Amino acid sequence: MAKLVVLILSDPKEKRKVMTGLKFAKIAKDSGEFEDVRLIISALAVDLFKEEDYRDVINEIRSSLELNVCKMNAEAAGVLKEAEQAGGVVGPVGKELIQMIKDGYEVLTF
Repeated sequence: MAKLVVLILSDPKEKRKVMTGLKFAKIAKDSGEFEDVRLIISALAVDLFKEEDYRDVINEIRSSLELNVCKMNAEAAGVLKEAEQAGGVVGPVGKELIQMIKDGYEVLTF
């Protein structure tokens, strides 16, 4: 079975793109078609924790997936506390992403 990492990097102002990525991650996980599905929010995408529009979908996703958030980007954007309050697992993601790729995860970027 395939393993998947959904990597959200886009500015939350690109709402369709970011929402599509977030919802796809949940659909992929809930489908049972993958051995594992991971979700990482990094780069400009961490700003979604400032946006009211994303709260419901984040809460919905947390029922299926662990929400991994890049600590470096969350700190730089001033959303570390908001990401943690949203239930995100905040930490370094670079080395973890490299390891996932080495472990055979496919990366889908939004």
